[in-house]
Amino acid sequence: MLRGSIGYIAPEYGFGSNTSTKGDVYSFGILVLEMVTRKRPTDNMFGGELSLHKWVKTHYHGRMEKVIDPSLVRASRDQSPEERRMWHVAIGELIELGILCTQESPSTRPTMLDAADDLDRLKRYLSGNTFSSFLGIYSSTLGDD
Repeated sequence: MLRGSIGYIAPEYGFGSNTSTKGDVYSFGILVLEMVTRKRPTDNMFGGELSLHKWVKTHYHGRMEKVIDPSLVRASRDQSPEERRMWHVAIGELIELGILCTQESPSTRPTMLDAADDLDRLKRYLSGNTFSSFLGIYSSTLGDD
C-alpha cells in the first residue's frame, strides 16, 4: 500500500507504477514549489487538469512575481541592489528546480543527486563562491513535459 498525501504523490503511482526514487524527486519538487508559492498542491484552485506544477509553469515564464508569494516580494524590497539580484536568481533557480522535479514523466525528472548538486551550486552562489547567474538549473524546464 502506498502512503503519502494527495498532491505530493507522483502521478505515475495513480497508474499502478511501482514506487521509485523518481517519485521521491517529484515529491521534493512539490515541496520546493510549495515553499516558493506558498500554495499547497491540494489547494481548491487545483483540480481536474490543473496542478501546482502546471499552474507555476503556465504563469511563470521568467516572471517570478506572477507565482511567488507576495510576502517574499515584500521582503526583498529592503535589500541592497546586489542582494536583490542574488535573491532574484535564487528564487528563479528554485522555481526552475521545482518545475524540473515535478515533470509528469519520471524519465524526464532529474535524479535526487542532480537536484542536490543544483542546490549545492545555489548555496555556493549565495555564499559568494561563484558569481555566475547561470547555475545549471535553468535548463529545458519551460519546454513541454
